[in-house]
Amino acid sequence: MENKLRALFNDQLERRECFGGAAAVIKDKEVVFNETFGDVTFNENSLYRLASVTKIFTAAAVMKLYGEGKLDINANVSAYLPDYKRLSLGDIAPNGMVYSTLKPQREITLFDLLTHTAGLGADTLGNREYSVMPTEEKVNLSRVCDFYAKNFHLAFEPGSRAAYSGFAGFDVLAHIVEITSGLNFNDYLQKEIFAPLGMTDTTFQPTDEQYARLVPMHQRVRGEDKEIDFKGLVFRGMPRSYEAGGASLVSSMSDMLKFCKMLLSDGGGVLSPKLISLMTAPALPDGLDGLARGENNGLGCFVISGQHRLPKGTVYSHGAYGTHLLLDIKRGFAAIFLKNSYFDMSLNSRSTLMFEDAVM
Repeated sequence: MENKLRALFNDQLERRECFGGAAAVIKDKEVVFNETFGDVTFNENSLYRLASVTKIFTAAAVMKLYGEGKLDINANVSAYLPDYKRLSLGDIAPNGMVYSTLKPQREITLFDLLTHTAGLGADTLGNREYSVMPTEEKVNLSRVCDFYAKNFHLAFEPGSRAAYSGFAGFDVLAHIVEITSGLNFNDYLQKEIFAPLGMTDTTFQPTDEQYARLVPMHQRVRGEDKEIDFKGLVFRGMPRSYEAGGASLVSSMSDMLKFCKMLLSDGGGVLSPKLISLMTAPALPDGLDGLARGENNGLGCFVISGQHRLPKGTVYSHGAYGTHLLLDIKRGFAAIFLKNSYFDMSLNSRSTLMFEDAVM
C-alpha cells in the first residue's frame, strides 16, 4: 500500500496535476500511513479546502440533533422553513428560463435532502438555477435559503429519483441546524462536534493564521501551472459569511483523522453508534433511478451496495477540489486523500482511482 501511495504522489507531481497534498490510512482503528507530498508548503500543519466533503459534516450535525430529539429527519422541510411548502416542479424553456409546471405530490423532507432525492438544486434544472442566482443573494444561509424557497423549483417528484444537489440541499439542512440550535452553523459545529473531538483546524471561518496555512489552489492555464488567487475566500465566489453546508469547510489531515476515528469507534460522545450506522447505511431502494451502478446513498455520503470496484459496505465522500474520503465502519478502516486543484479533481479522476486502488 505504502509504495502505491507514494507512486500516486510521484504521478501527481510528474503529471503536474496538483502542487502537492497528503494521504492517510487508518486500519483496525490505528493510523498506519500518514504522509504529505510536494514542497515545504505541504506539511502536517497544512489546511485544505474540503469542498463537498463538507456534506458529511453537515449530515453529522443533523444526525446529532436528530439523536437528541431536537429535529426529525423524516419531517417536511416546511416544519422548519414554512416557505418550502410552496415549492413547485419546474422545467427549462427553450430560451433557458425555468418555469413552474405542477405542484409535487408531496413536500420535500430532511431525509430527501440528506439522500439527494429532493430535486432541489439538482439535475440540469437545479444547476441552471444556481448558476444564475444573483451574487448579492449569496450572503449567508438565511438569505440563500430564503432565495431558494422563493425562486427555485424541484427537478422531479421528491423521492422518485436520486440526483446530486451540490449546494441548495445541504444549505437548507445547515440552516435548519441553525434554526434548531439557535447558533450559526459554524458555531454549532465548533461547539458540538469539532471541540469535543479536538478538531482545532476545521472551520468555515479560518483565522488569518489558519488562512496562511491553506495550501495553494492549483490550476493549469495554457500548459502552465498557476496558483488561483481566492482573494481571501474559502470557496471560490462565496463570501466567508456564507457557510455553505455542502462546500466550504477547511480542515487539516490531523482533524480529518480525528473525525474518521470518531466514526469508526463509539462516536466519541458526538454521535452514537446507532446514528453512525444509520448515517452510513444504504438509505434508498437499490436500483432507484439516478443511483450509480453498485451504489446507494447514505445520509450525506455514498455507500457501495453491490458490484463495484470498491468492496461492498465502503462509504465515500468526494470534494470538487480533489479531496476524497473512504470509510468501512465494520472493518475499522478509513483512508483520506487531500489536494486542492482544478485539474484532475473529479470523482473519476486519475488521482481518485489511483488512491482507491492503492488503499483497497
